[in-house]
Formats: sequence, C-alpha cells, structure tokens
Amino acid sequence: MKILTVSDKVEKSFFKEHLLREKCQGTHLILACGDLPPYYLEYLVTSLNVPLYYVPGNHDEQPYQSYVTKSSFAKGCTNIDQSVIVFKNLIIGGLAGAFRYKKGKYLYTETQMHRKVLSMIPRLLVNKIKYKRYIDILITHAPPFGIHDEKDLPHRGFKEFLKFMKTYSPVYLIHGHTTPQAGKEITTSWYLSTRVINTNPYRLLEIDDAHIR
Repeated sequence: MKILTVSDKVEKSFFKEHLLREKCQGTHLILACGDLPPYYLEYLVTSLNVPLYYVPGNHDEQPYQSYVTKSSFAKGCTNIDQSVIVFKNLIIGGLAGAFRYKKGKYLYTETQMHRKVLSMIPRLLVNKIKYKRYIDILITHAPPFGIHDEKDLPHRGFKEFLKFMKTYSPVYLIHGHTTPQAGKEITTSWYLSTRVINTNPYRLLEIDDAHIR
C-alpha cells in the first residue's frame, strides 16, 4: 500500500497538480501529522481522491479549528485524535498535540497524554482479539522522547509514546513537529519493533500489508 504522509510545512511543488499526481501516483491513503492549513489538506484530498486522516498539531489552535475535540476543520478529512480506525485491514490510531510549554488547546503534560492513551485502550483490546494485533500505525504530531525531538521544552518528545510502543508494538509511529536538517538529522529510527518516521514536510511510504499481518 502506498501512503503519502505530510506535516508542518506546505509542499509548494504539490500545487503543480500534474507533478503531484505523477509523484503520488497509486497513493491509497494520506496521513497528516499536524500544523497544516485546511486548504492544503482539502487540496490533497481533492487532487488525489483518497481518504485523509489527520491529527492536529500545536499550532492548529486557530479560528477555523472547532473546539469540538474530534470534529474536522478540513472538508473531506477525518480527525482521528484519540481514535483508532481500520482502513483496508490497516489499523491506524492518532494522538494530537505537543508537549505543554504554555497554555494551549493542543499542548499536553505527560499525565494528560497518558489519559488520551487510556481512552484508546478499549478499542486496542478489541483489535487484539479481532485482528491478533493492537495497531499498525500510530500518527502523532510530536515525536517520542529522545527520538527526533529537541532539547527545548516546546519540541520535547513524549515518554508516553515510548510506553505506547513498548506495550502495543505499532509497526510505524509517524510524527512531525521537529524539522530535520538536510543531511544532518536522521529521519527514520527504530524503537524496539517500531519504525519511527519524521514526515516533516512529506514522505511517500510503501507498506507491505502482508508483512504487517
């Protein structure tokens, strides 16, 4: 399965629609990891005509963002914060926001992020019974603690994500929030059995469904 993942920065080259379709030909799904304007998400959905699931980032506290937790601010897109969905036998979950460094809608302490994870556990347990696995892909805005994060508090990763990977063993954790420097920063790492990917600003992933199952 081919998946386009995006976060944080609008990729200007994608607005040449023929280049977008050429580069993303055969894409089945779009996953967005936060801090992107609604017009960009709506453009991707319209141009590629595939589902788009997203989580909000810490800068998504804008007038256009509804304060109803799981409502969507981009037409044709689905907010999966604190949710777990199944797409073509691929189990995908989402956790929005970044580490709390000031007051803000999508800023959380470790304790608050733990509570968000707790709300997902019933569905994860059902998946384990039904599909013999908890989850395949977790999309987040912030990275895990110590993996692709930074020293300053606003870009600190969550220790809760390390616990999540240890307990539920997603095949992928895909995040944004931090900015890789070309040639200077690793954008793909491993934590136990999970491949951790920084998608900022975009990645094209080929996922072997048979390997996941």
